Amino acid sequence: MRVEAPLFVMVDGHTLAYDEVCPPDPKGTVLLLTGLGSKRLGWARQLPVFGQTYRTLALDHRDTGDSDLTPAPYTTADQADDAAAVLRTLGVGRAAVVGISMGGFIALEMALRHPDLVEKLVLTSTSAGGWTHTRARLSLLLKYMQPHYRWGEVGAVAKRHYAAIMAPGYCRRHPDEWEHIAEVARYRPQSREAYQRQWRTCVTHDVADRLGEIHVPTLVVHGEGDPLVPVENGRYLARHIAGARLILYPRTGHIPIVERAEEYNRDVLAFLAE
Repeated sequence: MRVEAPLFVMVDGHTLAYDEVCPPDPKGTVLLLTGLGSKRLGWARQLPVFGQTYRTLALDHRDTGDSDLTPAPYTTADQADDAAAVLRTLGVGRAAVVGISMGGFIALEMALRHPDLVEKLVLTSTSAGGWTHTRARLSLLLKYMQPHYRWGEVGAVAKRHYAAIMAPGYCRRHPDEWEHIAEVARYRPQSREAYQRQWRTCVTHDVADRLGEIHVPTLVVHGEGDPLVPVENGRYLARHIAGARLILYPRTGHIPIVERAEEYNRDVLAFLAE
């Protein structure tokens, strides 16, 4: 797999990597925030499409991909400050922030901590966290606790992981996409320690009591069959963020940016154009 060399921004002493696609006359800026253990490369189906209209940035979070490791513990609020610093360093006044899973946690924190920077929110397969969070089914959680499931050759682990969280049978029906997932995982693979630091940010994420403070146009997108962050979490966000719109995809798991890429791109671009 050929990976384009990223661009870099220095934030508080650590370097963050990002990809950028920009048309000659962009109608605005879109910031793409990916999930736990994932890299900017996960937005391969969105970056070139959104980049036809908007200046589009896909970020590697700290501890991920080409960005620096940060051995000290951190939170989703710290990751939101990272993303805000990237926008400010690049001279972006306001951006539409699109996050999936952990990236949605970070997007929510950005809207709360840096409302001046957030023009619109797209929250994909994500949750408010805290007491409102509906957990994954027990069988999936127990599977993740098994060492042979979580660790091994990184590409094989990624394939097991995605097969479990996407719609049943999706990966088997799309072998090329499944192999691409493995190839992305093999590029600058994340260490156990880095993964565990990011995991801790996810399990401590909690903006449940602050959703009423979000006052930007918001689109919530969720797969009805999401086994990792069940759809009730998306419904909760849509009910408790003022004016939020909800789009549910049937027969779709945790990764609609892959499983429903064409529809997802169409729906998000329509929302951004409003």
